[in-house]
Amino acid sequence: MVMELTRYLAGQGWDSTIVTAKGRVSPVPPAVNLIEFPLVSGGAWRLPRGLKSYLQQLTRLPGPILHLHGVWMGFQWSAARVALKQKTATLLSPHGMCNSWHFRHIGFKELRKLIYWRTVAYPAFRHISAIHAVTPRERDELARWFPGQSIRVIPNALDLEAMDHLRSQTGDDSAPPVDEPYLLSLGRLHPVKGLELLVEAFAQCQPEIQDRFRLVIVGPESDPAYSAKLKSLVRLSGLEEKVTFLGPVFGPQEKISLYRHAWAFCAPSQTEVMGLVNLEAASMGLPVVTTHETGLWDWEEGGGLLVHPRVEDLSRALKKVFSWGDRERRDRGQKLRQLVERRYAWQAVGPQWLELYAGLV
Repeated sequence: MVMELTRYLAGQGWDSTIVTAKGRVSPVPPAVNLIEFPLVSGGAWRLPRGLKSYLQQLTRLPGPILHLHGVWMGFQWSAARVALKQKTATLLSPHGMCNSWHFRHIGFKELRKLIYWRTVAYPAFRHISAIHAVTPRERDELARWFPGQSIRVIPNALDLEAMDHLRSQTGDDSAPPVDEPYLLSLGRLHPVKGLELLVEAFAQCQPEIQDRFRLVIVGPESDPAYSAKLKSLVRLSGLEEKVTFLGPVFGPQEKISLYRHAWAFCAPSQTEVMGLVNLEAASMGLPVVTTHETGLWDWEEGGGLLVHPRVEDLSRALKKVFSWGDRERRDRGQKLRQLVERRYAWQAVGPQWLELYAGLV
């Protein structure tokens, strides 16, 4: 999202500089400056030498805006301290990092974060000019972390022109990954994605769908223990012939081909700050089942289905999906595409960013 936002700003004539740890970012748009600081071993947060002095120099320029992404690293804390001292307009985007799901179990890691927040992070962030939330749901969460501070909701956005261009380059003759109609789920294999719920719900649908559909799960194994548990669940459920793990996809056209041939898309996330895969699938005219926890409050208005991340709820939704005729499936997909055009394309979201930045200036 940082890349997409800076690309949009560059197209609107705004000068943008990305400051990040070395090796943490993909190639930037041509009109965007990239400043990389190598992390150093030892010391507090491995903060790079020269970062503070560079930020001080940057914020002395006339009318700068400092936009911080994330809350738990020394980069953001150091930048917030500099901004306070320099009286620089500052915006903070936590990107879901303060979501209560991450603190559902209070162990050593979570306790350490909470202590850090109260003693170090919040004292620096409480003076920030504005907080950015991606969804109304995240705004309500952030209000507890940033009491009394200004919180503005601007959703994640999708480059529809780029998606349509990729779609035009991926012909109808591209080969589907499996022979049967399939339900697609795409994302990293991690507990937050709720894939074990999807496998169990799919298993409950089997007697009714009579082997007419397959479940295709695509994504890298970012948590090996969880991935092993997921595949074990497939075996124990007797679904080895009906569930396919494809691993990660790297080329955009390969991903577009997966969308094109799918019957529907499902992202049963336990928590998510919207999830670009939902927008991508919808932009392809694919009906999407996802959770209320993604914050997509208007999804059903566009013909999508919203559930809570529970097996029973998800199973009922999947049975609906598998009962659709081809016409209803296409109609729902087209309505979702229209919703993305109205509310989640850069043509709709970009002006909101320009208004927010102009207000900070």
